[in-house]
Amino acid sequence: MAEERVATRTQFPASTESQKPQQKKAPEFPILEKQNWLIHLHYIRKDYEACKAIIKEQLQETQGLCEYAIYVQALIFRLEGNIQESLELFQTCAVLSPQSADNLKQVGEIFISFGKNGAAIEVYNEAAKLNQKDWEISHNLGVCYIYLKQFNKVIYRSGDGFH
Repeated sequence: MAEERVATRTQFPASTESQKPQQKKAPEFPILEKQNWLIHLHYIRKDYEACKAIIKEQLQETQGLCEYAIYVQALIFRLEGNIQESLELFQTCAVLSPQSADNLKQVGEIFISFGKNGAAIEVYNEAAKLNQKDWEISHNLGVCYIYLKQFNKVIYRSGDGFH
């Protein structure tokens, strides 16, 4: 009977895990935006010094190619009154991401603050080509035309802002 028990025991095959070849881990590539969440966190908390330190680190790691870090740095510069530096950074963002209407809107706002309404109109027209449904673009175009006293170009369209 003891022999029967031994004979009825089932033998399990060797672990299949040891037979599988080890899968290689995917190589880690640098992510240009890996600190964006932290930059955003400090910015919305208005901790601008910590934000600028992280931005500096991020830009060093990415050789200046992190659009979000540049964008937030431009926002901080504008808040601090460094308008020219802010303009240059927003223009850099527009070069890094030419399909972004938001970058162009920021450039246009700075042109308005400089009183360069003609230049702002050009920028807003480019932004409008990228995003035709953005009411801020239409509104700011209308503001520029009002400053230039070109009232015939300011037409209010319900739901579309000035255009």
